[in-house]
Amino acid sequence: MSTPKKKLTNTVVAELTKRGDVLEGIVDKPKPTRVLRKEWDSTLAEHVDGMHEGESVKVKVTIDQIQSGTRTVRLAEVVFKRDVRREKTLQENGGFVNPYTFVPTPPRTGLAGTSMGDAGPASHARIVDGQWSGSLALTLTTVTPLLLPVPAATQPDDKIRTFDVRVDADGQPLIHGASLKGALRSAYETITASRYGVFFEHHERLAYRVPPDTPQSLTPARVMRPAGGTPVFRLCRGATASGRPSRSTNQKPYVVLVPAYGEDTEPVRRLGELAHGPLTRHHGHEVHALVVQSGRDGQGKGGSRAPRATHLAHTEAELQASLRALSGRPDNGQPRIVRGWLSATGRSIDSKRNERLFVETPGLDVPLTDEHVEYWESVLLAYDLAHGYHDPRATYRRDPATAEGIERSLHVPSTPDLRKLPDGTLVYVKYDDRARKITEVHPVMIGRLPFDAAPGELLHESLRPAQSRKQLSPADHLFGWVPPGRRDDDASGYRGRLRVRSITCTTGDWRPASFPPEGVTLAPLSSPKPTQFRFYAASHPETGMPMQRGAAKSKGYTTGTGLRGRKMYRWREEEPEYWQPDKHEGQDKDKEDKGKDAPAYLASEDQKEHATQLVRHESWVRPGVTFQVELFLDGVRKAELGPLLWLLTRGTAAPLRLGAGKPYGFGVVTARLDADRTRLWDADGTREGWLSLNRPAPVDLQRLTELAEKFHDRARNNEVLHEATESYLTAAAPVTEPVHYPRVSPEPQAESYEWFVENDRIEGGEVAEGWPLPHVRDPEQRLPYLPKKSDDDSGDGNRGSGKKQPGRKPDARSGPKPNTRSVPKAEPRSVPRQGGGSTAKPSPGHGTPRPGPAGTKSGNRRPS
Repeated sequence: MSTPKKKLTNTVVAELTKRGDVLEGIVDKPKPTRVLRKEWDSTLAEHVDGMHEGESVKVKVTIDQIQSGTRTVRLAEVVFKRDVRREKTLQENGGFVNPYTFVPTPPRTGLAGTSMGDAGPASHARIVDGQWSGSLALTLTTVTPLLLPVPAATQPDDKIRTFDVRVDADGQPLIHGASLKGALRSAYETITASRYGVFFEHHERLAYRVPPDTPQSLTPARVMRPAGGTPVFRLCRGATASGRPSRSTNQKPYVVLVPAYGEDTEPVRRLGELAHGPLTRHHGHEVHALVVQSGRDGQGKGGSRAPRATHLAHTEAELQASLRALSGRPDNGQPRIVRGWLSATGRSIDSKRNERLFVETPGLDVPLTDEHVEYWESVLLAYDLAHGYHDPRATYRRDPATAEGIERSLHVPSTPDLRKLPDGTLVYVKYDDRARKITEVHPVMIGRLPFDAAPGELLHESLRPAQSRKQLSPADHLFGWVPPGRRDDDASGYRGRLRVRSITCTTGDWRPASFPPEGVTLAPLSSPKPTQFRFYAASHPETGMPMQRGAAKSKGYTTGTGLRGRKMYRWREEEPEYWQPDKHEGQDKDKEDKGKDAPAYLASEDQKEHATQLVRHESWVRPGVTFQVELFLDGVRKAELGPLLWLLTRGTAAPLRLGAGKPYGFGVVTARLDADRTRLWDADGTREGWLSLNRPAPVDLQRLTELAEKFHDRARNNEVLHEATESYLTAAAPVTEPVHYPRVSPEPQAESYEWFVENDRIEGGEVAEGWPLPHVRDPEQRLPYLPKKSDDDSGDGNRGSGKKQPGRKPDARSGPKPNTRSVPKAEPRSVPRQGGGSTAKPSPGHGTPRPGPAGTKSGNRRPS
């Protein structure tokens, strides 16, 4: 008789109490045990550091029997601590719920070897035990209006794209089968913790805007690509006032200032061909400049005297003539002629006064490598992403006179040729003197730095899209799989076992009883902003916990961190009048005394000025409309059918999201299993039908309920599935607070970037706010409104304009009056196992870093 194998590890759950630098409690023995810090994982250590003496925490202790009882201790459940700073900010300014949240995606390693783990698919050619076939009948009911736009839009005179509802041959609203299947797959992937079906375009590093007061220590350079030779960076180290080349690099870059903008600026005199067109037209051209040593460049401590160009020309002869004309005139410095390349990128900020001239100084060339090109592409990608949601002129919208002449820099948006660093590209580089190599490449002096890692690098291998059939997860089995890229060994993919057979609207009066005859213009939808790492990046590679409040930008997307998870949209149960746009007609959301109760989905008059960003809907499907759906299943394993049944029997606790406008609450649809029309057979019933050529009776509803409950029990006892299902239920449930994009005050605004600017504001060298997106199961889901600091508050003004914001009092603060309730003592709380959305409970957090001193100046904001 064989001897049973000894269990290698043993895991127990224990409640331990903080005693100084250790945790103490009953673990695996009847008497109290001291658990030392070296036995904790990083997440537990971070949590304990924020606990008070004598507080307790529930942990999982894994004991390695082979290694003499070595213990590994980690948190047993997500625990949130109340943040006094957060509570105070919400009480003073009020708060809102972001339109989207994330369901954490722990690694699938906890599912290995189970029926929910990765495995090759079964053949479609034969029936095996444990498979189910037939049809599932559902009834879908709209909870909020459903936007089903026709594929092609019309464009009236006001240039706003206009859509009607997509209907079938009978004039009934038509839900496309692919749309419903996509919604089902998204939800199914989440609750089964499957691999991501789609995770593309995340292999490149993103970049973040560098605070303007951060010394970059960059050197101007020009890309040289000689025919048949090795491409290089020609460093423009410049020259001293005496004309001798500078020996040092990465100090204050030697560039000649070229006065170009501002009413108080005498622009450089352009001679010959350079006099034609805007200065940016001559960007990158080789020019000669007449230079005097005067003015200040505004960089460094207190600024320093910088060379300034008074005349520009293509040839030295043209300048010599001008120099003779200047003889005898007093000047602040001895004029001299230098040769270089003009860098004229445009007036991207109102405080910009000068362009630059890179002075040619032959003698130091550094080879250009593929790594330099990759770094450069990452930086340009960040500018391209910002270009999609930020208009630099909008920065000065309150002051149209200031906005005049504001434009994007020449590298925004980037072109395919520019991304490869073509010959003649003017850049700023970080040069390591000792190693004699370049580590950074930038289009401007104060711009963007790439994060340490690309988002795709932070996604655990077990969650990445399957590369082969052997790696297919439950969602791939049920809905199908297409191999990423072109693969010679496995190019056929795999056909899923679920398809949408039919969708029929069963409500005749599906249109709203009243609707504006001109239609409804929706507020612009915000594009994804993955560069905002405080929302998209996680502090831990496996838990999906938010970044610490106030974390420096350089901490985002770094090795040892992770991603927040799968995105889901929030919604709030509204009164019926909320979805009757004609009742809000005439309310001006841009006025402080009007429009406060206007729906967030309606475009304001300010937003209507940008027609290309808007869409208009001539109608929609009203709440309360029903659709009958039939899903065809072909040989679905019972382990994969159970989660689908569980998902479709949650009702209002976990509605699906369909159609357009989901960030504004549209498309909330509940699903109900229709037992009378459902026809499902297990493997025995399917065989009997084929052998007897008769259709046997389908299984009863009790069998299907058992499959759903079996998955529920499995999820409750599995750490990975428990996180997936509990977080999904919380994300899908309605919240009680206002849901809208981030903004600085409760009054709607045309732009949301102002909140992000305020959230990243620097005071005293530290991030003053730095609020991350709350964890989906944090009882406090609100983010605070962040009123813009006035000149008197921060010295910030219009972020570099030096002007006060028009129409705003120095000490004015938007939002509700401060709440006079006392702030309770901080205490830890764990998330309840069942829950739905935001509550009015005091807000928890993850520690409160001390803010920098108030009243210190922050840097200028530089639009991309």
